[in-house]
Amino acid sequence: MQFTLQGVGPFLHWLTLGVLVVAPILIAYVIYKLGSLPGAIARSRNHPQADAIGICGWMGIITIVLWPIAMVWAYLVPGRPVAGPEHGAPEDRTALTSRLQQLSQRIAAIESELPKPTTGGA
Repeated sequence: MQFTLQGVGPFLHWLTLGVLVVAPILIAYVIYKLGSLPGAIARSRNHPQADAIGICGWMGIITIVLWPIAMVWAYLVPGRPVAGPEHGAPEDRTALTSRLQQLSQRIAAIESELPKPTTGGA
């Protein structure tokens, strides 16, 4: 007995039809979710420019370049200080200043122990 695809043929036709119907719907759903994602994130974080981020997200689906920009923009809230020593608390600055002075003294001590370069004349 030899296996043939004739018995499976009608099933494969229905499977193909199912894939051709479901695939575009699934692709449209994924595009919809990706296009609305930056705006939804911005709204959930109470971003003041959430509408502009939403538009940028939808335009990013078309242009591909704007979508990552919209995602980063959704996470950056204007007016919130960026973490860093210049934005830290005053005690953080004094601790950093004292640490910088200690390191400067250590560098000066190491430099004083180095031999002086000699210039050789020919």
